[in-house]
Order: sequence, then structure tokens, then C-alpha cells
Amino acid sequence: MHLAATVLSATIASAAIAADGSAEAFKLDLAADRVEIEPILTFAGDFNGTTIASGGVGIHWFVEEQLSVGVFAEAIHVNQEGENAMGGGGGVLLRWYFARTESAAFFGEIGVGLAGFDSPVPQEGTTVDFSPRAAVGVALPVAERTTLDARIGWLHFSNAQTGEENPGIDALAASVGLHIAF
Repeated sequence: MHLAATVLSATIASAAIAADGSAEAFKLDLAADRVEIEPILTFAGDFNGTTIASGGVGIHWFVEEQLSVGVFAEAIHVNQEGENAMGGGGGVLLRWYFARTESAAFFGEIGVGLAGFDSPVPQEGTTVDFSPRAAVGVALPVAERTTLDARIGWLHFSNAQTGEENPGIDALAASVGLHIAF
């Protein structure tokens, strides 16, 4: 997390300085019909000893100004009591940019995914889980068509009552990603 904080503070400082050394910041573009790709890293913990690390990529389409829908794919590692699990999955996200300043945009997002693992997650659960999520975050422009996004939120894994029992993991998640428009 220390590395993420260092990168974030350096990015904020560099975003405020244009190539010629002036104090111009890059402009945020949240226009309709914009398409972005987002590599993302997520770290989460449930305060009971389970930690989750994932890396993935998403594609987001702005259906309206300041409103995007996206799909994502991710590789996931779950460090839990008993046998740890490796897996992967994907899902959909809806993101709304609810406030803007000249140098940042604040957003909320909700999504749901499906993930498969090589061991049950949680340990008493199943190898196939649903993964609803919600977060709030900030987008900071770092280049003409690129923003650095940082978010904090809730991440859940459970079988959604598709097994005999439905144990779950509710975790606090922190993520960083780069949105690159094309």
C-alpha cells in the first residue's frame, strides 16, 4: 500500500505540471461514446485473516456523459484459513461520476461478477462464487487520454445459495487502475 500511496502522490504532483513546466493540468474527458481500457490491481481483506489480491483488465464505454458501463476479467488469489485458492473470473460494472473539479472526478460504482477457484472460497464454500462489489473513488488525469483511478469499497464472494450452505467473504477493498482512452 505504501507503493500505491507514493505513486498516487507523485502522479498528482506531475499531473499539475504541463510539458513546458507551466501549472496547466490535463483535462478530464467523460464524454458519451468514449471507450477506455483499464488495467487494475485490487487488494482486500475481511478483518478475519482472509486476504485477496487480484489483477485484471476492464473495458468501459460511456453511454452518457459521466456514466459508463464496463466488463472486466481478473485473476484472483485468496489467502484464507485452510487451503488458499487461485482462480479467475469476470463481470460487469456501472460507474457514475457524480462530482468534478478541474483536476479530479469522483465516482461511485457497482458491479457483479462470477469467479471460479481451484479450492472452495471461503473454505466451507464452493469453487464457483458470485462476486458483487461496490466502491467510491477518484479519477486523476495523468496524460491527455489517461487517468489514474483509486477506489475503496466492498467486495463479496459467496455461492449465492447455490450450494447446501452459503458462507461468504465480505472484504474492504482498495484498487488502483489506469483508464486509457482509445
